[in-house]
Amino acid sequence: MFKSCSPYIKMFCEKGVNWHFSLTEELLNKVQQEDKMIFLHIGYISNVGIRESSLELFKDLRVQKILNDNFVSLIEDKEDKPESFLLALDLMFINNEFSYGPMNMFIMPDRRPIVAFSECDPENFLTIAQTLLRVKEEKRERLNDLAETLSISALNTGIIKDISNPTPISKILMEQYVDSWFYQMFNNGFIYKTKPFTPNPSALNTILDYISSSGNKKYMKKTEEILDHLQFSALFDVVDGGFFRQAQDYSCSFPLYEKTLEENSRFLMLYSAAFKLFNKESYRTTANLIFQFISNELKSNQGGYVNSTTILDKVENIDYYFYSLNEIKILFPTDYKEISDALGINSETDLFTKKALQRKDNTYKIITKPNLKMLRDRRSEHRGYYKDNRIITSSNATLVSALALASQYLNDIDLYKSAVETFEFIVYNNVDSSDGRLYRYTCNNEKYLKGYLSDYSYFIQASLNLYKVFKNKEFLSVAINYTDFLMQNFFKKENGMFGKSEIGPNHETIPFKRESNLDIVRPSGNSIMAGNLIDLFEITNNKRYLDIARGQIENITPNLVGSSIFLSSWANKIDKYLNSPIIPE
Repeated sequence: MFKSCSPYIKMFCEKGVNWHFSLTEELLNKVQQEDKMIFLHIGYISNVGIRESSLELFKDLRVQKILNDNFVSLIEDKEDKPESFLLALDLMFINNEFSYGPMNMFIMPDRRPIVAFSECDPENFLTIAQTLLRVKEEKRERLNDLAETLSISALNTGIIKDISNPTPISKILMEQYVDSWFYQMFNNGFIYKTKPFTPNPSALNTILDYISSSGNKKYMKKTEEILDHLQFSALFDVVDGGFFRQAQDYSCSFPLYEKTLEENSRFLMLYSAAFKLFNKESYRTTANLIFQFISNELKSNQGGYVNSTTILDKVENIDYYFYSLNEIKILFPTDYKEISDALGINSETDLFTKKALQRKDNTYKIITKPNLKMLRDRRSEHRGYYKDNRIITSSNATLVSALALASQYLNDIDLYKSAVETFEFIVYNNVDSSDGRLYRYTCNNEKYLKGYLSDYSYFIQASLNLYKVFKNKEFLSVAINYTDFLMQNFFKKENGMFGKSEIGPNHETIPFKRESNLDIVRPSGNSIMAGNLIDLFEITNNKRYLDIARGQIENITPNLVGSSIFLSSWANKIDKYLNSPIIPE
């Protein structure tokens, strides 16, 4: 029996489609005996657009009928089964498409994928499903050929094999990557065309690290402009702190009201590093307000941090994140003009027009803590959001790294103490006491699912960052032990990469195990491990670590230039490799 605490999956239970939640042997036998294709839907609760479009799709009676009559339907949560989500992304990339989700896949009875798409319009969905059924009936060999081609392509995505002349790991390569990154983002308009717009704080962190390590100030002003644009846009929550995950477009005028632990942890890392580089007090303020949001809204009673918050209704129906001039006037009758201006509300506009608040240079000089409390209390009267209470290992480990690094950049020992507390929570709650393996997450004091590469790699990264700050050898020991575990249970000698899940029997919906190499929704597990291995080499001088990291990087370098955000974490590790004080020439 598949065990999950996914709020997304629970939303679809007994809602028309005959959903299954795991591809058991019994179900697979049924699929093969009845010669039915598998339909797999993958989504997640925190993305409002994904949730709403999926609900609309599957409440369509025609969609319910075609799925129930002709397919065996499975539903997964991206956080439960990241392997399937990554495969769907890879299949879409093969067709030059990209989406943050939802993901839909049709799969052969032998578990080989046929097609992946993000379309949730019922008419288009029905067209795809009907076409597949017709081809299956009339030209089945075409489906077999397509499944075989896609399987081979997906297995090779992001991996370069048998390189006779590998692309040199060089500073010139990094310069070319950064040039191409800015060109594709801004000259080609990628960042302006993408809707919804999802900031990538990790990619920006790569740029900051490059500027710091290289001394190349070519893009320093542009980077500062991006950082200012984000923190002074409606994407940043003036009242509660923290960043919303997405906005309708790059203007960030209309945020989509969801926040995640992982994204805000990366923003914490980004703005604390930006404070170190630019020495702008507003960046320190942003970092502190992000931590305030994480502490106030995401910390569980048990001690770890929950996954996300999201609104319960459609974005167009939400007004409790908006304030009118009239509301500000009622709350602050004597100084409402000054306060409304500081919140981005023109005091000369219509009294009852509601507006998303927007931070300004002087906002936190004008708005006091009592003012903020009153604004929060007003918002809480209408609070209609949902918390995903899963305490995910990889996301909490990301927070540990962010807090450890921010404690250095901001010279704040309390951040380091919080990092240690969070790390200890993972150790005592998200680790199997019998064999030391990580669980994917805990929820309401229960443990769920075996950990994936992302959980292990980020956990190792967290332990190394804690070690680097205060040189506590217990953290180093944890990093070494779990790296050894990954080498034994995840490392694939045939291509020098780590698998997304443990080597051994495959119980996923898809028939093969893959690597996590592309830095799309989050930095890939393999790129994080490459950085961990470089750190371990620097600390221990054990060349074995360096050899594995170099092999990983050489798998990626031929694809680096022109990859934009999709290999940004790899670019960061290449920069790290080039600037290591003890890397041999």
